Amino acid sequence: MSATTLTKPRNRRQEIWNCLRGNKDRFLTLSEISEACQLSGNTVYGYLKSLNKGGFVSVQKKAGIGSPCRYRLERDTGMDAPRLSDDGQPLKCPVTEALWRTMRILKTFDLDSLTAHVNMTHPVSRSMVRVYAQHLEKAGYLKNTGNARKKSFVLLKNTGSKAPQLLAVREVYDPNINEIVLREVPDYE
Repeated sequence: MSATTLTKPRNRRQEIWNCLRGNKDRFLTLSEISEACQLSGNTVYGYLKSLNKGGFVSVQKKAGIGSPCRYRLERDTGMDAPRLSDDGQPLKCPVTEALWRTMRILKTFDLDSLTAHVNMTHPVSRSMVRVYAQHLEKAGYLKNTGNARKKSFVLLKNTGSKAPQLLAVREVYDPNINEIVLREVPDYE
């Protein structure tokens, strides 16, 4: 893989969910799901366990020693994979999801008003809001209509409900259009 190849993050939960949704009519073994998703058995088992505790998946245990359990989707809640804790309880959405949702609702905002709105449901620092907005501005999602000292933003690109993600390699990935829309390449590449 070359240094300039763009990589997209894998959403392992979503891959397992898609496999289950595509096979609603039958039970699947752990190894069948692992193979279809190209994931380790431990990764698949962990999510299946959460789905089972949350009431999304049923488990069929075969009689006999060494017979594998089989899993089937029982409660389909749509195309987005449920975010669940280990005990099957729904998890709060990530802060970036709350920021993105608020940006889509407000359409125009400054950093202080965005921070205040998001802090109603998710604890977030102004510096985290500034960094996220700065990257979305560079990627063309936001436009600064204020000045360098007091930034005000207008949302230019609303690509869907899933928040664009800041990746550790300084990429912005938009899952709505399945594209990396910004990549900062270090000078040594």
